[in-house]
Amino acid sequence: MKGSSKKDAELDEEKEVDATVVVGTYDGGMLGFRLSDGAQVFGYAPHAGCIKALHCNQAGKLASGATDNTVRLFDLVKGVEMGELQEHEDTVCSLQYWGATTLVTGSNDGQVCIWRCGDYELLLKFRGHKAAVTCLAVHPSGRMMASSGRDSRIQLWDLTRGTSAAHLAVQEAVEALEWSPSGESIAALSPRELLVVQVINCETATFKDPASAGFLRISLVATTFLGEGVLALGDGRGDVRFIARGKESLEEAYRLPVEAPAPGSGPAPRVKALVRATKDQLLVGLSSGRVEVWRFAANKMGIKGKPAAGDFTKLHVVETKSRLTCLAAWVPGPTVLPDGQGKTDAKEEVEAEATPGKKKKRRKV
Repeated sequence: MKGSSKKDAELDEEKEVDATVVVGTYDGGMLGFRLSDGAQVFGYAPHAGCIKALHCNQAGKLASGATDNTVRLFDLVKGVEMGELQEHEDTVCSLQYWGATTLVTGSNDGQVCIWRCGDYELLLKFRGHKAAVTCLAVHPSGRMMASSGRDSRIQLWDLTRGTSAAHLAVQEAVEALEWSPSGESIAALSPRELLVVQVINCETATFKDPASAGFLRISLVATTFLGEGVLALGDGRGDVRFIARGKESLEEAYRLPVEAPAPGSGPAPRVKALVRATKDQLLVGLSSGRVEVWRFAANKMGIKGKPAAGDFTKLHVVETKSRLTCLAAWVPGPTVLPDGQGKTDAKEEVEAEATPGKKKKRRKV
């Protein structure tokens, strides 16, 4: 019984580990706070330029990319820096972990790099676009990746070989990409249009702000899936709306209430980032440094979901007092990979089929 009690206590201690929200700023700083109560847990300035991208994996590894052309690595569990990656020749504007095995980075130099986690050896480096890479998104299976660039193309890549699998021409450069939870479709966001593409049959559905016409243009800046059928969409006016997917169209179903700015404080802040932190919590990052934490009814976000006012509750607000540029969330827990694929299989596949690249020197702290 004593042994059992000790084991139960250890499990309870593990459950008490809180999720961490990480904010990137315009001046190269990062700060982290607890998701549950907004208490700050760290803050420092790892970059000499504006931070453009952040991403965490479930093991607590954090990567940041910035205008100083570097990727900085941080261990959120131990609270220490792990070093930096110096391979890109321009701003690192997009990056993403896949599980505990792989980190993918994209840059304004048009290059995409695939790194092996653990020792962060460069496995592959290839030209993703003829112009700057704007964003990338790794498929839930880890075998495929989508990227977009200033050349107004969306590319699908075989991640194990770094070869192009397909491409799609778009009218305007896409600034954000995200796969649906099932991986059956991908959302591509440009300043004027949200496009959702079904991968199997290439069917598309679009959303444009009906109020944005002529000289009045409202830029669409951030999006994330809340479920297979509903996306959150943020714009340059500070609005967050929820878009429901139909068979051939995307329709606005609900919009979060926006607090009016205080007299003399200027216009409302812009939405800079939307992150689904947990299965039922959404983070809204604003240009003013304000981070709002909302709970939503996850069971209403399915393929036929139609979100309404009662499905959203504001939990709390964190005022970081910084010029926020991006957000990431670390939720401790086991790495769960789709389709029953194990971490070891994915790692062995990448190592066996990728051509090793030149390993860059990392600075340990």
